[in-house]
Amino acid sequence: MTIPIVGNPLGYFQDPLEVTLERMRDLGYDEIELCHSQIRDFRTAELRGQLSEFVTSLGMRLVGSNVPDSEYFQALDSSEDVKVALAGLERDIDIAVDLGMRYLITYEGRVPPGATDALIFGRLLDDTVRLLAAAADYGAARNIDIWIEVHPFTLGTRLEFLVELCDRIDRSNFGIVYDACHFAVGIPDGYIEAIDRLGGRIKMVHFSDSDQRSSELHFPPGRGCLDLDGILEALRRIDFAGPWMLDLYLYPVPAWGSREGLAWMRDKLSNWGGADR
Repeated sequence: MTIPIVGNPLGYFQDPLEVTLERMRDLGYDEIELCHSQIRDFRTAELRGQLSEFVTSLGMRLVGSNVPDSEYFQALDSSEDVKVALAGLERDIDIAVDLGMRYLITYEGRVPPGATDALIFGRLLDDTVRLLAAAADYGAARNIDIWIEVHPFTLGTRLEFLVELCDRIDRSNFGIVYDACHFAVGIPDGYIEAIDRLGGRIKMVHFSDSDQRSSELHFPPGRGCLDLDGILEALRRIDFAGPWMLDLYLYPVPAWGSREGLAWMRDKLSNWGGADR
């Protein structure tokens, strides 16, 4: 079985979305994940539905929305911030439904300046559970999965926090996106071990290489310094069967990176055994 590979056009800053999507089709992407910052001109449900039709006409499929680091959710500085963040997530879930998508990616929030372990594993954890459990319930009613993408500056780089968050939420439509670059920068000595620790909580992989210094710079496989085979071996150990994305966010030559990266991933995944679609 050929595993579809997801792409996100956010790495093509110079082109209109229509042109970028056509280029991604030509490069060989199968499915598309969009950041909502890319679709502000699609202001109505009807226009968003037509965007989905356009992507389908190219032979691809819209599968997911990506909204981490949104204005409405930075850090939960107080319990009152949960209401604001939840309202924003609900709006973005509704947009994902309009687009015919099946998942929405957010994050678990930034670490507030000066936060102590007592705060992080106390009030902050409680509020984050409350927020994301409610978002998962709202998503479940609309057939949308809610996944969190850990960044080097977010709470989930503390794996104990991430594990307890997932286990307390305990929803079938909730889990983690393993972004290889983010984990390698945020947990430089433990980015492979994190896969074994998180196990089945990992629902999607954003695959890339990294220099382990640049927080958001995603390199094509083989152009950084990560143990990519080690990452793949760990994902095999946990029987990962979710979707894969080639993530080239901020890579300055994304078309070249796509050609290299897609060929690398298709070779490595050719005998993976299928994905849970």
